[in-house]
Amino acid sequence: MRIPGVLDAVRRVWEGQPELSLPTLFGVLANRGIGWGATDEDLLRELSAMERAHPGVLPLVDARVTARFLLLTEAPAHRVMVDPWRVVVRRPEVSAQPGVWHYATIRPAFVGSPLVLTSAEGIDHRLGVLSSITLLDDMPEPTVPDLTGLNRRGMGDAVYLITLADGATMVLSHGLDHFTAGRRRLEHEASSWESLRACRPGAGLVVQGPGGGPAREYGVVQDIVLLENSPQDSTG
Repeated sequence: MRIPGVLDAVRRVWEGQPELSLPTLFGVLANRGIGWGATDEDLLRELSAMERAHPGVLPLVDARVTARFLLLTEAPAHRVMVDPWRVVVRRPEVSAQPGVWHYATIRPAFVGSPLVLTSAEGIDHRLGVLSSITLLDDMPEPTVPDLTGLNRRGMGDAVYLITLADGATMVLSHGLDHFTAGRRRLEHEASSWESLRACRPGAGLVVQGPGGGPAREYGVVQDIVLLENSPQDSTG
């Protein structure tokens, strides 16, 4: 029964990216080499790669993930990174410190369903309606060992969370957001950067700003975690 199998594969991919129209989905496949001369096997291979990068259902083993995913939600909007060790919750376009915590379980979730995670303390966190699932890494490491030498122009779509030993946190993308706890409220500083002179656990964070001049020194790095990147195997 060749036709039902192919149509089911198309359905699963479309469910993972419902914002795409069906003609747009066919256009994506054409850009991946699926044209008049392609076989059903070629089509199924590309559909499998697309589904892997953007699954419609969050893969769980014993109510936890075994890979690193970026989950987008609506009502309210969140950007959620979840991996086997932690969950990091951010609100887009809001200058708020990311929430980082250990989780116990994740309820079964698919695009269009509520995203509910239970913390290690047993508290349910309802994070909105799941609108997108992106595979970042299917064999993740708990932390990033070293970002020394990273240049802003060469970092692509990556976003990192840098935790300092003094309790401050930094979100590194094409900008640098620095969060510190003040006496009465959270302090937030947004700045530009060009390269990282030093950025590895156990050493001080040294950031070179644009236009030359002296580098800026921050506290000692405690750990570095990847929050976002291009989808793994997105090009097949």
